[in-house]
Amino acid sequence: MAFRHLNELPLGDKVFRIEVASEDDREVALTLTGWREGDSANPVASGKLRLPVEDVASLRIALNRALRALAIVADVSEPIPDRDVLRELYPGHGSPWVPQHEEELVRRFHDGDTIARIAARYGRTPDSVRTKLRELGHDPRRPEYCPPDGCLSWSRYASPTLLGAASSE
Repeated sequence: MAFRHLNELPLGDKVFRIEVASEDDREVALTLTGWREGDSANPVASGKLRLPVEDVASLRIALNRALRALAIVADVSEPIPDRDVLRELYPGHGSPWVPQHEEELVRRFHDGDTIARIAARYGRTPDSVRTKLRELGHDPRRPEYCPPDGCLSWSRYASPTLLGAASSE
């Protein structure tokens, strides 16, 4: 099934055109062009990307993340995304950590994976990964450090007092 979707957005003194088209159900072409109003002969942005249809959802998330990072670097303020947008960008946002994921998180952290790579793996924000590492007794800045009672020790779940081990009679 062939389709073509064209979106032209005037933003300030610039116009951006984004075209998504497909001749079949297998491949999609994304074309971006941008120019100053009244000067379409000199583009300020241009590019074309072809990809399989099944990769469109992943590309959308990747582009969202990249553009957000670019906005930070370019010091462009934007509204704080609501929970639905965060869920789309980070599918694990707001979900509880399960013990299996905690174990994998610690293993990946000690194996030298970056916080960003771990966050992407679990669909969470880098800040939530750092927070979870701190909760597990690790310093996100020092992968070589391990808590005195060991990684993923029982003591982080319940204190000895709660378990009755600290009774002195």
